[in-house]
Amino acid sequence: MINIIDAIYKLYPNVVRTIDAEAFDADGNKVSYDLGAVTVQAKKDNCKAQAKQLLAATDWAALPDVGLSNAIDFKTYRATLRDLVLNPVENPTFPTVPTPVWE
Repeated sequence: MINIIDAIYKLYPNVVRTIDAEAFDADGNKVSYDLGAVTVQAKKDNCKAQAKQLLAATDWAALPDVGLSNAIDFKTYRATLRDLVLNPVENPTFPTVPTPVWE
């Protein structure tokens, strides 16, 4: 889900209030913003949030006593997700979660 409002606050720190798609500063003045830039930021924020969710879903695979024979597949998968958390992109391609192969 793309959250335009959060992106407005992130990109325009002088915005203290929004009403629908309008933004206002502390004095009640309307703040103009670049909808394109805000949309890109919202998409990047969504990428980061989704990558964090996918990482959390595979935290178990990073435990030392799990016993996966394909642990390297999970390390690679999780490294790709960590990169998306640190460097979110507008149109991410998320990796496919490996199927666990138990020892």
